[in-house]
Amino acid sequence: MRSLKSEIRCSLLERLKKQSRKARLQKSRTIEKKLFQRREFRRSHTVMFYVSLPEEVDTYRMIRLALRLGKRVVVPSLEGRRIRPAEVLDFKKDLSPQRFGILEPRSGRRRLVSSREIDLVVVPGIAFDAKGNRLGRGGGYYDRFLKRFKGRIPLIGLAFRFQRVIKLPTSLRDVPVSAVITA
Repeated sequence: MRSLKSEIRCSLLERLKKQSRKARLQKSRTIEKKLFQRREFRRSHTVMFYVSLPEEVDTYRMIRLALRLGKRVVVPSLEGRRIRPAEVLDFKKDLSPQRFGILEPRSGRRRLVSSREIDLVVVPGIAFDAKGNRLGRGGGYYDRFLKRFKGRIPLIGLAFRFQRVIKLPTSLRDVPVSAVITA
């Protein structure tokens, strides 16, 4: 199963890297509109976003817009092999590149938030299938984190259409998302 996951991951990462910046941003705006129109998003008070890497669906603008709309925004902050949700009040002031080059709360500006306060989690993925199974980057960070929310709150994956596959290999540790938004 690991080799199949690795094969899918490598293939899609290559395709993500080949996508033009213009196409990525255009599709990201479409995905943003779809997300912000969803009832789960409109009703949420505290939304956890992932902070996108250059080849992923862009969440930078989504985070800023959610803040302007009065949403409480939290993002992942890594602590060892665990994700700890931390609040963002100002995108530029609060975030800086940390481990893996991912933007996380700066030292001294990290405000941890209880998982119980989160109403919606926006989830990254390399691939998603029709049942909401996701393939991440292979570290297991999100699967360990998402276990606490399974069936309790909406977990929404963001992806480009080519990241949708018919079926992904899964294990008991994998946590599916409740919906996937694509463009």
